[in-house]
Amino acid sequence: MKKIYSTILMVLCAVNLLAGTEFTFTAAADMNQTKDGVTVVLAQGNGQSEPEVKTDYETQSPEMRLYLNNTITVSSSETLKNIQLVCAKSSASNKEYADLSANAGKLDSGGVSADKNDWKVDTWTGEAKEVVFTLTGKGQRRIKQLVVNGDLVEIVDPEQPLPTENDLDWSYEYVEPEYIHVPDTQIFHKEYAFIDGNILVHCDSGSIVKASKTEDAYFGVMANQKITFTATQVIKGIAINGNVRKNFSASCDRGFISFLTDENIEMAGDPVLVIRNINDMSVTITCDKNLSCYGARVYFEENPDPLDNEVIDPETINLVYDTASVVLDPEESEAGKYVYSLYIWDKTNEDIYLTLDINTQTDHALVGTYSIEKGNMTTESFFQYGEDYMDYSYATTGEMTITKSNGLYTINGFITCENYNTYNFNFSGVIDFDGDDEEGIEDVQSSNRQSSIRKFVKDGQIYIQRENKTYTIFGTQAD
Repeated sequence: MKKIYSTILMVLCAVNLLAGTEFTFTAAADMNQTKDGVTVVLAQGNGQSEPEVKTDYETQSPEMRLYLNNTITVSSSETLKNIQLVCAKSSASNKEYADLSANAGKLDSGGVSADKNDWKVDTWTGEAKEVVFTLTGKGQRRIKQLVVNGDLVEIVDPEQPLPTENDLDWSYEYVEPEYIHVPDTQIFHKEYAFIDGNILVHCDSGSIVKASKTEDAYFGVMANQKITFTATQVIKGIAINGNVRKNFSASCDRGFISFLTDENIEMAGDPVLVIRNINDMSVTITCDKNLSCYGARVYFEENPDPLDNEVIDPETINLVYDTASVVLDPEESEAGKYVYSLYIWDKTNEDIYLTLDINTQTDHALVGTYSIEKGNMTTESFFQYGEDYMDYSYATTGEMTITKSNGLYTINGFITCENYNTYNFNFSGVIDFDGDDEEGIEDVQSSNRQSSIRKFVKDGQIYIQRENKTYTIFGTQAD
């Protein structure tokens, strides 16, 4: 089961005490305590250092640290019959877990603690009014609890499952933008997840660090690891305020990413990384070097501003398609202006295709030259590149020529999209005028065409047309 590494990193001890006296150790005053006629004293003994309260750097929680030859003395006016000591390895990871001895009675070891969260219970039994425990061998211990004449201590593991999208509030109303803050905890080099502003942040392996005199608080991603942002509404873009290592690079599974980077020095900025045109409720970033996030802004209505002096490395991609279909938009069409969505794709992969929105003066007459500059090709044209019907990029410029000979069409052209890439495309073959039954007008059908499944954009929404029914991207039937 996945575990959450939150502000509670220390294993808690649940004690079912029908009778007995419990002592805990979180402050310097706890080194000498008296309760119910029982006194517990932590002392230097023959050691070189006194017991002391230290701060666990990772959790910023206090720990009572005992050193070699330190003593724990338990005394009472009544007879002591059993004593339980709850200890773990020191947070100083290079120190071994010290042994423990008793000057009277029988001491049963709970085992060797493997790390600071691996709590062990040593149990003493006998009859005495005073018992002195001494740390022996090598190393240190941290002591959390001591129970005198009580029932058996039960170690309870408080680790909880990581939060998921099921923990989000689906009725939440986001602001524009919604800000993600750094959680008030410390986690190092582990999987973590948290929710802030009703946005789930999940990192495969990273750290959350509190502010110090020399460093701002941040949540971070380790090299070659991923961080995912999930909301209950479609995200348009994300801007991260943070810091990146030198020669930093990153990619994302949705939208178009840009970031500050330098081959010689670390870079910081607000923002240091921007993703635009995500158009999905979740986006995952993969970093090849460490990314530290001082905070993040999540946009739902408009894209965040691009990075200052953003360096773009656009690609030119050549696409050859063998299948085409065209759909008339009757609501937008009128005499002298017929609005069509022309789809072209490779039938071996229907998830990657071009949608070319064009206007013609004559119904069903596609032959001609089109361009966004001329206005008979629109910026509603886009390149679709993923199976979820939401991974697309709208065109900013483009043009194409359509010719026809012997019943076959030839299409050649390009579009340059918001992702800065340019897609050169060509097609030769039959174009299916989807839904046309009228004789004498382009009644052409491909004899080996698969069952009609078409995708189109209308009013900024993507629809899937199957047979005579139209569906949203979520599978519900559209009106």
